[in-house]
Amino acid sequence: MTTESPHGKRALAPTLSSVPTPRSGVPTTGFGVSAINTRPELDRPVEEPERRSRAVLVAGALVAAAAVVAAVVAFRIMVPSIPSAEAAGASVAREEVRERPGSVVMFGQVHTYGDGLEIAVNPPQRYEPSGNATGVEGGVPVKMQVVVTNRTDAAFRPNTVQVSATSAGQPGTAIWDPDQGIALTGPDVSIPAGASLHFNLAFTVADPGDVTVELTPALFGYGPTVVQR
Repeated sequence: MTTESPHGKRALAPTLSSVPTPRSGVPTTGFGVSAINTRPELDRPVEEPERRSRAVLVAGALVAAAAVVAAVVAFRIMVPSIPSAEAAGASVAREEVRERPGSVVMFGQVHTYGDGLEIAVNPPQRYEPSGNATGVEGGVPVKMQVVVTNRTDAAFRPNTVQVSATSAGQPGTAIWDPDQGIALTGPDVSIPAGASLHFNLAFTVADPGDVTVELTPALFGYGPTVVQR
């Protein structure tokens, strides 16, 4: 005799009518071994290798450019520049121009340079500077007349004249006295070929009876001429 549960029939464990297998004809997607091996592949960035390649190429180009610049700089440092024929000719011409030497002459005596330029300095004389004159302290003011005669083939400007004086072994002080037309050099005028010009220069000296003057007509092309008693 069988007894039944007061709640009805005894429940049986659920069973699968069919297990998905390759042979059962039931799709096996999502089940079993196939499900384990068929994971969806992750999306991989395709552009990452291309970006790296571009970065490598750019870095290589920069390194190559830096190497070229360094090589050029090193070459210029180690190899001096070769002067052009014109520069070399100008240098030779300048050296030839500098070969016009000066001389040692007496006050009032003329010295003639190789190109025909003549200069003379007359003996210094005492003078009374104006109230606006500068460089008059610490000695005796004297002035002297400079005569320039241009016997060259071109005009000459005496504002390139450089003059210094010594007295009793001491350097004289150049006087600038515009009220009396005395400057530190010659006037800024043009002396045509064949013409002459005279102007005054002045110095404060220790001994008016012992004065030596050194005069150079221009910075380039002329040597100094020493004028003394």
